Amino acid sequence: MSDLLRRWDAQQNVYIEHREPVFDVMFDVLEQVCPGPELTVLDLACGPGAISRRFLHRFPAGRVVALDVDPVLLAIGQDALGDRGGRLRWVRADLRDPSWPGQVGTTVDAVLSSTALHWLSPPDLSAAYKAAADLLRPGGVLINADHLPLPAGSRLRTACEAIDAGRQQAAVAAGAEPWDAWWAAVEAQPELAGAVAERRTLWPAGSRDWNGAGLDFHRAALTAAGFTEVDVVWQDLEERVLAAVR
Repeated sequence: MSDLLRRWDAQQNVYIEHREPVFDVMFDVLEQVCPGPELTVLDLACGPGAISRRFLHRFPAGRVVALDVDPVLLAIGQDALGDRGGRLRWVRADLRDPSWPGQVGTTVDAVLSSTALHWLSPPDLSAAYKAAADLLRPGGVLINADHLPLPAGSRLRTACEAIDAGRQQAAVAAGAEPWDAWWAAVEAQPELAGAVAERRTLWPAGSRDWNGAGLDFHRAALTAAGFTEVDVVWQDLEERVLAAVR
């Protein structure tokens, strides 16, 4: 399923224009806050392992616990990436279930997430941040790269959304594969039929909504979870990299 993973990365670039620099910033911050080659990180809501793959390349002595609930994305990631010689462990768990931290099985130096936590409701997001803080060693860092919008109805948010929509339309017009087309290709794969059926039971059509808590909510939730420093370390429109030190 390596081709599906490659196409996943390509379609994500439609929605996050500077996606590779985002990963670079995440790892640069991690390297400064948590120096040392043998880092263990939690790839939170990992999808098919975009962070995991890049982290293990950047940190050859590092280890990753990759956690998600989506059976399709996990199947693609596990098939394409394997366990990277024992350095990558896949865990299926639902962040809405308060027992999920017990499946991680270790404390970690960092919790990394990208373009995923916007699916959580504000109460579930707050609980996930608290659980992540409890998994971090003292001095560890949580880094979340995601769409953290401005207040609804503001002129600046409207401007950002218009610019973003124009970028996406230009990328698709230039031949990039959008989200819906990628998922249609996934659903056509016979080997993924079981995982696709299971995914539909998790999120029946129309039942899943983008919650998209704003930046102020994320800051407050991370502070309440026990993080001592919380700040944006990179931004393009409403795409931000938010770092929080334990």
